Amino acid sequence: MVTGGLFTLGLMAVVAYRWPRWSLLLNLLLSLGAVAYGGYGLWHGSPTAGPGPLELSPLRAWFLMVLGLVASLSSWYRWGYHDDQVSLRLWLPLFLLSMMTVILANNLWVFMTGWESMTITSFFLVTTHHERPDVLKSGYIYLVMSQVSAMVILAGMLVMDTHLHSVDFSVWAQRGAALPRGTKSLIFGLLGLGFGMKSGVIPFHVWLPRAHPAAPAPVSSLMSGAMIKLGIFGMLQFLLFDLGPTARLWPLLVLAVGAVSSLLGVLYALMEHDLKRLLAYHSIENIGIILLGVGVMGVGIDWHHPAWVAVGLVAALFHTLNHAIFKSQLFLAAGAVEQHTGTLDVDHLGGLLRTIPGIALGFIAGSLAISGLPPFNGFVSEWLTFRGLVGLAHGTGLLALYGLGLIMVLGLTGALAGLCFVKASGVVFLGEPRQAGPRQPLPASLTGSVLGLAAISLILGVIPQPLLHLINGIDPAYRLSTEGLLLPVRTPIIGGLLVVGVAVFAGLSRVWDVRTVPRWSCGREADASMQYTSASFTKAIRTTFAVIYRPHRHVVRLGPGAPDFPTRLLYSGGTVPVWERYLYRPVYGFLWGMSRLSTRIQRGPVRLYLAYVLGTVGLMLALLH
Repeated sequence: MVTGGLFTLGLMAVVAYRWPRWSLLLNLLLSLGAVAYGGYGLWHGSPTAGPGPLELSPLRAWFLMVLGLVASLSSWYRWGYHDDQVSLRLWLPLFLLSMMTVILANNLWVFMTGWESMTITSFFLVTTHHERPDVLKSGYIYLVMSQVSAMVILAGMLVMDTHLHSVDFSVWAQRGAALPRGTKSLIFGLLGLGFGMKSGVIPFHVWLPRAHPAAPAPVSSLMSGAMIKLGIFGMLQFLLFDLGPTARLWPLLVLAVGAVSSLLGVLYALMEHDLKRLLAYHSIENIGIILLGVGVMGVGIDWHHPAWVAVGLVAALFHTLNHAIFKSQLFLAAGAVEQHTGTLDVDHLGGLLRTIPGIALGFIAGSLAISGLPPFNGFVSEWLTFRGLVGLAHGTGLLALYGLGLIMVLGLTGALAGLCFVKASGVVFLGEPRQAGPRQPLPASLTGSVLGLAAISLILGVIPQPLLHLINGIDPAYRLSTEGLLLPVRTPIIGGLLVVGVAVFAGLSRVWDVRTVPRWSCGREADASMQYTSASFTKAIRTTFAVIYRPHRHVVRLGPGAPDFPTRLLYSGGTVPVWERYLYRPVYGFLWGMSRLSTRIQRGPVRLYLAYVLGTVGLMLALLH
């Protein structure tokens, strides 16, 4: 009944795409309905999936609530968003319905239908501005990677169907753990690869920093906050909940992929000058952090350690929600910056704290959350992830060394994330404007939605216990009984003290008499060109990790006295996309060459094609005989 009502609202939003206000209102109702349905199912301990094509389970309820929360704030944001085109109003509710179908699907065919619909609708949303340079190219790269992901996922699910003789997920949940170890490994490899590609883990990430920046800001927030999390949902549902214990190599591999994605994601983000592309790379980083929690859970299942299972599950699911909140918050803030200034190049911005203080406050709050700093929600989930890795480090033998190494990687990732967002916040919102031009005023809905997400992030950082208790009950078999292991120590007290301290400081700053003096620049008048740029801010990181970045620079000397006494210098520099140069370009070249070769045998008379058919039939008969 409820599911039918939600889908009816979605279809009504599609029909009303020509009427902007009605379309937005129906989208908002659909999103709030998803939050309410997911929250109700989670709170009341919804039953496990039954025989119907669409069913709700506790895990599905959690991801439905995450999707609805992100979509609700995104819908509110669109009330003042200048780029709310007809195509956006048409495809966005279909995108939401597709993701809801993926979450609620209870058999293979409904799941794959929702999965493919999600891909197609998101492709049209990514290419909304197809007239802009490289947007279509980015969309096609995303579409190709998504189709490869879908084929691999379908192959893994068909293997499951072949051995269990059923396409119903309820049967898989009951009988999947009894499959032979070799079959489990094959299914784990296929589904893990497919869901990992959709989540954007390294080295399958090339589509993500292209597709997310190309899309309008509300779409970027949905793709990063909700869509890529469905890959995490698939891993948890089919690989850990359904398959149970597998070969011990697989969870260790998940941990390794999570560590590499988190560290390299933040390293690549540090080098970016486009604000939305920077945020896209941080989605890769945070997917890596979530995978660390998933890996801890998998190790706990295979090593028969219930406490590790519970901590890993709680850490992964809570960081899934937290990342959905603060990453949507940051993407929506970036969209507001673009609407206000007309650009997302951080080196052309500056001083926006004085013109859009609400957006600046929301972006800085999101920066603190994504950097894992208290009192925001990112601190709690990353703290839980650390606790899970510490549990592995307390193990024996190589597992202890492995856990210690992962702790070091996660610590370095958090430090680099903090540096990256100090750069982004400082260069964009502080200092003086680097580029003169008009500034468009922002509607209240843009600022309100960003600050609303910031408030949710703060509340979940100060008072995380209610949601942590709900997550802890998703799988009763691994429910934690030790509260000290589940909850961060004194988090509400520390967070409350920090909030009070900031409020007191803000109040005193209004009372004190602040004297303004000229800026000191070694005797010269300071101007905007003297400010730190994005490249200068991160030069030390670029040189330290030169083996990864492969930095290059080129200087051209101009003027009548060049090259010894130039009057003007042109400097250009950057980094080399290692994965694209050494992995994807060779593969692309090979496939393109094979396709050109295949065209030679496809051109010819009809009798040649008949000979191909007869030869193939003869070969098959010989093999079968």
